[in-house]
Amino acid sequence: SVLEKNLQAMMECVDTVTQETNKLTNHQRQVIKQQQAKNQYLQKRAAENNARIAKGEPPLPEDDINKLFKPILPPSRLDALLVSGQIDSYCKQVSQFSTQNLAKLFMTEALYPK
Repeated sequence: SVLEKNLQAMMECVDTVTQETNKLTNHQRQVIKQQQAKNQYLQKRAAENNARIAKGEPPLPEDDINKLFKPILPPSRLDALLVSGQIDSYCKQVSQFSTQNLAKLFMTEALYPK
């Protein structure tokens, strides 16, 4: 039936959105992990430089932190946006189909009272 096909397609789209959400969540975890590693590196480097200065040695040269910790590219959100639009379309179709059939049911009940 039309309703069954729309619901099946909607479920597949929801699965796709879930996968896209998981990709974004994993990206956020990686970014947080990298930021923590970056902060640890900077703290360790500052401690080393302070120790060297205390000993009268020259501090270590500043490294380009962006070369050591390359930015992690975020996943594309376009797929999730497109699939969300499809879900919206399926919801509208299901709503329209249900409204029409409920109207038919009420008309039939009115014509044939129990």
